[in-house]
Amino acid sequence: MRTIPNENSFESMSDFLETQIDQTVGIIKIKGNVFEMATNLPLKEVFFGKIRQAYNIPDIKVLLIVNGESTLGEDNFIQFEKSTNKSSDAEIKLIREENALIQFIRLMHGSDKIVVSGVRGTVVSTFLGAILSADYRIASENCSFSFMDLKCERFTQGALGYYLPRYIGMLKAKKILLNYDMLPAAKAHELGLVDDIVSDDNFENRCIEIAKKLSQVSPGVVTMIKCLLKSDMNELDAYLKRESGLRK
Repeated sequence: MRTIPNENSFESMSDFLETQIDQTVGIIKIKGNVFEMATNLPLKEVFFGKIRQAYNIPDIKVLLIVNGESTLGEDNFIQFEKSTNKSSDAEIKLIREENALIQFIRLMHGSDKIVVSGVRGTVVSTFLGAILSADYRIASENCSFSFMDLKCERFTQGALGYYLPRYIGMLKAKKILLNYDMLPAAKAHELGLVDDIVSDDNFENRCIEIAKKLSQVSPGVVTMIKCLLKSDMNELDAYLKRESGLRK
């Protein structure tokens, strides 16, 4: 049985999450299968609770969310698909997964603080929209984005169809989504989907260094920039409703 982290303190450790504060940076490391966390309501609420805590701690200027090597990858996706297909409550699990992604994106969108996403390993496109909702994105050298979920005829989730065209344009977004080709970190960086690429060996430390540098920007400037650049919440909500309608 997995241990649920202590939700009363920001700093904690469990099989799923490890959270700590390093000077001005709040760090959430996801260690468990994210598909499982998205469909396990208590675990999901602990994860979201940590994000809200970070937003409310004055000393935390930047929230850094990093994943373990395989937490967002193809193996976990295949495992989730197999267990869901055999489950009597398959539809409920898929709805929970969808709702978790929507809730996460709204949490990112509503943040007044800088949120940094650090990703490594293979990342299925189910989570790419959620990653793009962060303010700053870091990938390891070996990171690549897989569209296996689309090959399996899973509809585009997590506001990917909303964010992707806004970063790279409609034509490039269509090409990526229709071709199913693996998207390596270097190409994602070239397209502007990733802000920084760091070495695999020193991944977490480099992510923390970058987050600390971003934390030097004054809160007033951060608020102003986010206010000016943030997409309209009504527009995002309308997209998410349209995306949810694809399941029906």
